[in-house]
Amino acid sequence: MTKISLTPIIDVVFILLIFFMLASNFNKIGELRMDMSKESSQSSNEDIKVIKLFVEQSDSVISNGKRYDDDELLTMINLAIQEANRYSIVLTAKHDVTYQRYLTVMNHLKKNKIENVTIGIKANETKN
Repeated sequence: MTKISLTPIIDVVFILLIFFMLASNFNKIGELRMDMSKESSQSSNEDIKVIKLFVEQSDSVISNGKRYDDDELLTMINLAIQEANRYSIVLTAKHDVTYQRYLTVMNHLKKNKIENVTIGIKANETKN
């Protein structure tokens, strides 16, 4: 009766395991801090200006039927913020937008100190 040694097979499996562990990417994906605090939904005496933004895959964002690039978007938001005491920005994405593009717009707003950005869940399709 012939003996079969499993040692070479185990060596090959460990070498493949080490190869795939070294070849895979363990980088952390960018983190996004989200405040999920529960606030009361009581109405206040002040009106809150809501700015709805629809992110497109091309480097543009739609608000009130007008298309803005990233720099024009900041100008439009800053003008709208100056007119209102309280504001909220709802950032939604069209169906073909990647997460990277969505987070790029969100990061662009954060870098330029635009606060009160919320995530829109369902985008209404707008005709362009």
